[in-house]
Amino acid sequence: MGQGTCSELSTPLRSVIFSCLDVETTGLNPHFGDRICEIAILRCLDGNPLDSFQTLINPGRPLSPGASAVNGITNEMVRGAPHFREIAHSLLQILEGTAIVCHNAPFDMSFLVTHLRSLQLPIPTNPVVDTLALARKCFSFSSNSLGNIARHLGFSVENEHRAMGDVHMTRKILKAFLENLEGKNIKTLETLLAAQGYRFGLHLVEPKAVTLPPAVE
Repeated sequence: MGQGTCSELSTPLRSVIFSCLDVETTGLNPHFGDRICEIAILRCLDGNPLDSFQTLINPGRPLSPGASAVNGITNEMVRGAPHFREIAHSLLQILEGTAIVCHNAPFDMSFLVTHLRSLQLPIPTNPVVDTLALARKCFSFSSNSLGNIARHLGFSVENEHRAMGDVHMTRKILKAFLENLEGKNIKTLETLLAAQGYRFGLHLVEPKAVTLPPAVE
């Protein structure tokens, strides 16, 4: 498969490799210069982990006090970390041939696209599954934050607001959602994307557009 492609949309969900992805950032908006300071990816098949990738990233600018208070990442922690350009190609290789999964995908993807465009790298065309959109469209939780959904489903919440902790929660939530939706005849990637209510792709992200996380909203 070519860079950033995925299986046909008619592929059964049990055969799709999903890349659960989360970024931690220096602030809320890449348009105002905020950047990624941590990224994690957990690839899974039929709900089971395959492999993972995680690293702190030197954002080239200080973290805002608000961001640091939420994610616990300090300027000292990222000072010796690699810059995004040093991990970009490895990141694209990991995502190749998968469907990307995020909780509030426009937020994470806006940062990822901003970094890739700054390096003049190709923007992948992977399908993007948004567990926040699925929660809003297909379920009725008291709050659609990642931690609240995980708790509601009976999952332990560990290392919340750190990239790898959040992707582990995203994987568990995705697996639970797919098991529920299978009974509603949502069994292919195409029907899953239809269920979330919108089609999303990294190549469609506008650099100035960013959707805030539910807690901030």
